[in-house]
Amino acid sequence: MSVIGDNIDAYCLKCKLVLAHVILLKVGGAVNKVKCNTCGAQHKYRAKMPAAKKSAVSRPPTLKETIAKRAAAAKVEANNAPMQWDIRNRSMDRLTSVKDYSIHSQYRARDVVNHHVFGLGFVERIVSDKSMDVLFSDAVKLMAMNIS
Repeated sequence: MSVIGDNIDAYCLKCKLVLAHVILLKVGGAVNKVKCNTCGAQHKYRAKMPAAKKSAVSRPPTLKETIAKRAAAAKVEANNAPMQWDIRNRSMDRLTSVKDYSIHSQYRARDVVNHHVFGLGFVERIVSDKSMDVLFSDAVKLMAMNIS
């Protein structure tokens, strides 16, 4: 039988581990409140790690969610775009052919394009048969291609 002031193993919410705690309060003979010996946090007694919360039934993301996710990823890539563009531009062989961008042309990854507004760009990846990601000096942009 444990008494107030004894050590007991409990799950610490702050440390996220089962660690040694000191019993602070008992209610009806059961341990109710403990203090973590590691971080000093006081909390309700939990003998073991709580079970993970069950998530709702998984469903495929909506088009709106997919677009938002892609936009967020593009923003992360955009922060790195000027540096990546500069590296690619400096390492580009001067004999590399630069194609003028046209919405009607088809491109492959690693092609170099010249856009009339955005300037020199490097085709990073082909997203679909009608779109591609192009690295320009300011950002990675989703560009159309192969449109009849």
